[in-house]
Amino acid sequence: MLLGAVDLGSNSFRVEIGRVEGDRIVTQSYWKETVRLAGGFDEHGALTPEIQARALATLARFNERLQGLPKHQVRAVGTQALRAATNSKEFLEKAEQVLGYKIELLSGHEEARLVFKGCANTLPPSEKRRLIVDIGGASTEFIVGRGLEPERCESYKIGCVNTSIRHFRDGRITPKSFEQAVTACEAEIEEGGRLFGPEHYDEAFGSAGTFGAVSDICVALGWSDGAVTPEHLEKLTRMLLEAKDVRNIRFAGLKEDRREVIAGGLAVLTAVFRTLGIRSMRPASGALRVGLLYDLWGRFSDRDTREISVEALMKKALVDADQAERVSSTAVELCRRLAPETPDDDLKLLRWAALMHEVGMLITSSRYHRHGQYIISNTDMPGFAHSEQIRMATLVLAQRGTLKKLGTPSDWCVSWESVLAVRLAVILAHARVDVTLPVMKFERDGDELVVRIDPVWLNQHPLTDYLLNEESLNWSRIGRTVRFERFAIA
Repeated sequence: MLLGAVDLGSNSFRVEIGRVEGDRIVTQSYWKETVRLAGGFDEHGALTPEIQARALATLARFNERLQGLPKHQVRAVGTQALRAATNSKEFLEKAEQVLGYKIELLSGHEEARLVFKGCANTLPPSEKRRLIVDIGGASTEFIVGRGLEPERCESYKIGCVNTSIRHFRDGRITPKSFEQAVTACEAEIEEGGRLFGPEHYDEAFGSAGTFGAVSDICVALGWSDGAVTPEHLEKLTRMLLEAKDVRNIRFAGLKEDRREVIAGGLAVLTAVFRTLGIRSMRPASGALRVGLLYDLWGRFSDRDTREISVEALMKKALVDADQAERVSSTAVELCRRLAPETPDDDLKLLRWAALMHEVGMLITSSRYHRHGQYIISNTDMPGFAHSEQIRMATLVLAQRGTLKKLGTPSDWCVSWESVLAVRLAVILAHARVDVTLPVMKFERDGDELVVRIDPVWLNQHPLTDYLLNEESLNWSRIGRTVRFERFAIA
């Protein structure tokens, strides 16, 4: 099996195709282009037309490299620059058309989790507590964990590009500007010292471009075999100050595309070493894209991280598992009948949303659907993109009550068929006991839907009959026709 990962980073875009061999993934091809997305904001916080054009041209080339890979075997993600851009939604719509694959916007915590997963799968096995630091273009992730699983992770909004722009915009480097940059970075990650300090890890590793660049310089100058120490950072800082300007930087081992942002990257790394008390850090090659590949592989091998996240939240919220299963299985079956063309990924989100439809009862049974929406929207759920959490949260909110709270149907982030499916599932399972569903026939004419139901069954379930009539009224209030008619079906 071939799997593809696309990382729309804040400094560089990367695409990697991996081949599954036994219990590991072997790189078949890899390509990187420097885009500097984090350096392309206008005064309103939007990505400029120029940076968008550069990014889209890169994605067009990535499309050619990925050609032939099915959509379900490729995962593409955006990180901090796209999280921050005010026109991120509009850009992503264009980017998906050019790339040819869906692009997910990762939360900072999900990005950190995937970074650890990528590094852990490429480092030698160990039971030691490992600290992974990933300095990107616009964010830096700290993760501590053992084996293949992270125990704690955090994302901070500093990186090599935004730090370089903020403190070295004109290219000049002075002792004052460099120390100011380090101090600003220390202020941003100050809380990390308590959560990720020396008492929390046994060995430290750095991933991504900034640390890789510093490690390469150490090797090229004969300082180490790739390990980086505080003494190495001090030497490199002196060399940087002697250069006085980024245009004068000519360090052995430093690639040309890294020269413009090495000052900002070194300031971030220096702040990280000081704050976390790091005495030595070694390179880890895995990074985000490898984590994406292994996470994607898990979805094909019954190790889907998303499934684990749903089960964990259900357990924490003390959800009635039997009722959750009744509603979820009914919702998926109804959606398949209402819209047979519904993609499998959408059906999975519907099933998970239905399984979690009562998590809001952890707070109170009153308005639990609104509490559930908030919980699912804001809880860290490893494996899920934020957009997926929003879609599931929308279905949980939609399960009962007026539909007007969702806004206009044309603006919904989920299909109206999936909304109807989850609402009907909740109605049909309202007694919280196993029930044999009635014979039902769905007839559609444009936006009009008629559901014909066996009258004998309805006579045996008068409360369900009443609730279905109320459901028709709910849909009519938002301009949709959904009628439930008694009709003896042969």
